Amino acid sequence: MRALPLAALPLPALILGALFLSAALLAVGPALAHDTWVITHDQEEIAHAKPLPEIFTSLGIANVSISLLALAGVIAWIVIGRTDIPDRVVARLGLPRVDTARLEPWVPTALRLGLAAMFVTAAFALHPRLGYAIGESPVLFASDLEFRHLAGDWDWLIWVQVALGAAFLLGIWTRVASLLLVLLVLVGFWLFGVDMLAYAGVLIGTAYYLFARGGGRLALLGDPEAVTRLTETTPPGRPQAVLRILTGLSFLYLGILYKFLHPTYLLAGVEFYDLPLFGFPPEVFVFIVATVEVVVGILITAGVMVRPLSFVLVFAFAFFSVSMNEGVLGHSFLYGIVFALFVSGAGRWSAKDA
Repeated sequence: MRALPLAALPLPALILGALFLSAALLAVGPALAHDTWVITHDQEEIAHAKPLPEIFTSLGIANVSISLLALAGVIAWIVIGRTDIPDRVVARLGLPRVDTARLEPWVPTALRLGLAAMFVTAAFALHPRLGYAIGESPVLFASDLEFRHLAGDWDWLIWVQVALGAAFLLGIWTRVASLLLVLLVLVGFWLFGVDMLAYAGVLIGTAYYLFARGGGRLALLGDPEAVTRLTETTPPGRPQAVLRILTGLSFLYLGILYKFLHPTYLLAGVEFYDLPLFGFPPEVFVFIVATVEVVVGILITAGVMVRPLSFVLVFAFAFFSVSMNEGVLGHSFLYGIVFALFVSGAGRWSAKDA
């Protein structure tokens, strides 16, 4: 089981990651999204006015202990990932081995279907933010990017999303649709500013993967030959590496900027939904959630034992979807990415990295 440590990443990947994280850190002040999906606008204003819990502002036994455990966990994960221990555990437990190579052609299909579900859900407001009825407030990409709060009439973007959703669902000119997806992300930055950073990484990573690999299985119409030729020299593992790095950086962004620097939003959700806290005080639970999200982001970015991490993500999505009434559509565009992480692992930047 080969891991790709962060220090071994090629310079272009490190530059890309550094630029993305730098942009994220500059967005600390106004970037208030994501965890606001599951609370109303009034609850958001109240949470925003509350001071941060002490565990997030000063050192104490709780946050130091959690941080040290997280550091030890990262080190152990990296060390174990560089050995054959995971393979020996699988063999010892008699767990079935999955032939991921046979699933590889289905990764573009899974990514396409995830994007299609996201676009249809966003266009018709099928997964509304708390406080809205289904169909009441169409959004761009996600529940907190609402058209109703924009100046001017942008409802025509609803039908752009429907068209892109249909293209990805049916596999029609997937590479061209991926370029249009990147263009729509740029439009999102223009309309919503830094709030788009919560979604830009995974969306651009998915778009690059599909541009490089095409529509995969069950695609009805391939791309024009002129577009397909642009991807002929792309190393086979690079699309997965880019998708994995941008996904990991997205989790880092969400964990640091939303949960560590704005924990009162999740605390409001914890209180409203009466989440199971496993015996921890609410502020400690939120600190643990933030730490786990950052750790997962670091390990995915570094490419260390990515396949087991995909199961961690499935558990996290399931827990919050059930506990906070998010529904199965809440993370629809991420399901394809989780499938890609499980099937293709870390990927690699070039053929010589194998």
